[in-house]
Amino acid sequence: MKYLALLVVFLSLLGCNVAPINPAAPAVQNPPQVPSPPPSSGPGNPPPPGSGPGNPAPPAADTYDMLVWMTMSADLSANHHMAGTANPLYTSILSDRFFWTKTGQGFPWDIQLYDDKYIYLGVTELDWHNPNTFKVFNSSTLGKFNLPLVPRFAQGGFPGSSIKISDSTYEIHTDCNTFVTKSLGHVLNEVWGPYTESLGGGLPNNLETLVISYRYSCDSSYSGCGDKEEFHVAKPYGLVKWQHQKLQTDGTYAAPDNVTYFNQVVAGQTQVLTTCF
Repeated sequence: MKYLALLVVFLSLLGCNVAPINPAAPAVQNPPQVPSPPPSSGPGNPPPPGSGPGNPAPPAADTYDMLVWMTMSADLSANHHMAGTANPLYTSILSDRFFWTKTGQGFPWDIQLYDDKYIYLGVTELDWHNPNTFKVFNSSTLGKFNLPLVPRFAQGGFPGSSIKISDSTYEIHTDCNTFVTKSLGHVLNEVWGPYTESLGGGLPNNLETLVISYRYSCDSSYSGCGDKEEFHVAKPYGLVKWQHQKLQTDGTYAAPDNVTYFNQVVAGQTQVLTTCF
């Protein structure tokens, strides 16, 4: 009996050292590939070339330009787009925004804004057949930049970069100038990865991806987020997978209720069509 009691105590102590599983972590097929930290400067480790006053050191190895990861490369997107299990996805990049256009007729689209600090969720469709209808993030205090999705240069990790948003005001437009205002509650956005994923189609196996976790309908402490969307992005393709999940009563997320793979590179481009902006 004495030895049994000692065994119970020992197992309890072991359990104290086991990190809890984060229910928000993406469920990917392969284990994460954790990048090695960059070498520190010092004796025997000179600083990176170009570092010093007036010459900032290059970004650390686990910093990612999310504009590059979220959009198809220019040489590929000039004459190609992504296709897969649902709608196609055409990438068009302007100096302050990019479009993920979802049909060959030039709409509907997701429009994301960007600057040197963040990439912001901007516009998404309302009625797929009417470009005069849409949903757009817009706040009386922050304007159309109230929903940063990721830092422009994000840190990888499990999770990496994280953004908490208290003002998720958006407008639902039934035409260009007629709208009602809504809110998604508190929002928590995170960057996870890199991972390796095999997504089928024409994509290579063990493709390196980053996963953007977009959780909304959160409470004021940024917990209990009722909805989670994931954007799986990879170079040089851009978005290669999207999914949505609902929070369950036990605090975990249910299996995805909507999943789209963009895993085929297909010839063809489109001209973006907008009528209200």
